[in-house]
Amino acid sequence: MNNMSLKKLSITVVVASLASNLAFANNDVTKTTLKVAEPTSSFSQLVTDYDVDKSNSLSANELAKNETLTKVFVQLDINGDTEINEEEFNQYLAKMKKHLL
Repeated sequence: MNNMSLKKLSITVVVASLASNLAFANNDVTKTTLKVAEPTSSFSQLVTDYDVDKSNSLSANELAKNETLTKVFVQLDINGDTEINEEEFNQYLAKMKKHLL
């Protein structure tokens, strides 16, 4: 009786495998990509989280709670006006991407 169950199980596995191959035969796995929603601008999120005075720019005082941004504030503030705007933030990110590539 065990031999019969093992035989049925083996046949079921083989049939399932063949059916799977047929079902996915036309799918090119190399062309399959995950669709991830494009995140909102990082700067927009920072403004939402830290822009206390609603100026659409970020000062050192506003970013004081974020240790990482406080450390790089001088590099982010490209024009030296003690405020970071979206353009400066994007320029900084582009510069960092160049250094990483």
